[in-house]
Amino acid sequence: MDKINYIKIAYNFNLQEFECPCCKRVMLHSDLLKKLVRLRQKIHEPLIINSGYRCPEENKKAGGVPTSYHLFGMAADVTAKLTSITDLLQYAIDIGFYGIGRYENFLHLDVRPTKSRWEDPS
Repeated sequence: MDKINYIKIAYNFNLQEFECPCCKRVMLHSDLLKKLVRLRQKIHEPLIINSGYRCPEENKKAGGVPTSYHLFGMAADVTAKLTSITDLLQYAIDIGFYGIGRYENFLHLDVRPTKSRWEDPS
């Protein structure tokens, strides 16, 4: 296991959880981390980061839009084992995430400057 980013950045998070899977680079906006910490405190269980920072190559590979907030360290795709996506969604709204995308198995959360909500049509 490559431990280049194995650095504790909050009580429940390591920098490694947010790294790009292909190049191991990380960008992480402080507001995103603060809100994710609050979300983690609300659900009382680990918050699983499926996708954090993505370099342009990884973003394209993942099917992300060219203006994805993942490219700027301002977004994370998250899930939890015991908390439903519906409950995570409500908590994310309560906490004040501006960008929220609901998908079947995860939520996209970001700290964009204006509110945006969407659901995966599939």
